[in-house]
Amino acid sequence: MLQGPSFVPDNMKYAVILCHGYGSNGTDMATLIPHLAKALPHTGFFCPNAPVPMMYNGYEWFSLSDYTGIPEMADRKYLDGLVDRCEAPAQLLFNYIENIKSTYALSDTNIILGGFSQGGLMALYTALTKLCHIGGVIGCSAVPIVFDTALSADKINGSFPVLLTHGKADDVVPVYGANITKSELKTIGINADIVRVEGLGHGIDAYCLEKITAFISGIFSKN
Repeated sequence: MLQGPSFVPDNMKYAVILCHGYGSNGTDMATLIPHLAKALPHTGFFCPNAPVPMMYNGYEWFSLSDYTGIPEMADRKYLDGLVDRCEAPAQLLFNYIENIKSTYALSDTNIILGGFSQGGLMALYTALTKLCHIGGVIGCSAVPIVFDTALSADKINGSFPVLLTHGKADDVVPVYGANITKSELKTIGINADIVRVEGLGHGIDAYCLEKITAFISGIFSKN
């Protein structure tokens, strides 16, 4: 079972699961909780560590040992290979979420799954393949998803709101990555919203947090 920091308020009705990026950890994502929790009452936050330990207390969801540079973030064949690597860790993430659902008696629609960079791809893949009725998905500077050999569009059932935030100055996963994901999602009937931030690199700033908070609040207020 995946482990990581969490925040569980009294009378919890909703949950947000946040997946960290490559080489980071759940504690890093947990730094977002104070900014989100004050505007989202009755919401629990869970930040699991990815399953594969790395150096310096970091973790990875899947290997990026063959990554050599930015152009690969626009290479459909390479991206298809990354999607293929998502299945095993996605099953672990799904089991983690199922445990949260069971422990706190939550429905899929009262859960939002989010992630940063590699974790953003993990969040979207897991929701599309295993949690098709989830409340929503957030991808921040997310590695793009493509529907090809590893995951074909005709194998996906269900739809949910998607928010993508991306810095226009991102030099790790360029902002066109969000455009790729939006275009792919459109083929299965999901119209993702993109927040592009001028001057922001590979990260999440206060403006992103404002938009993320509004996205989560808008979904949970309907449930």
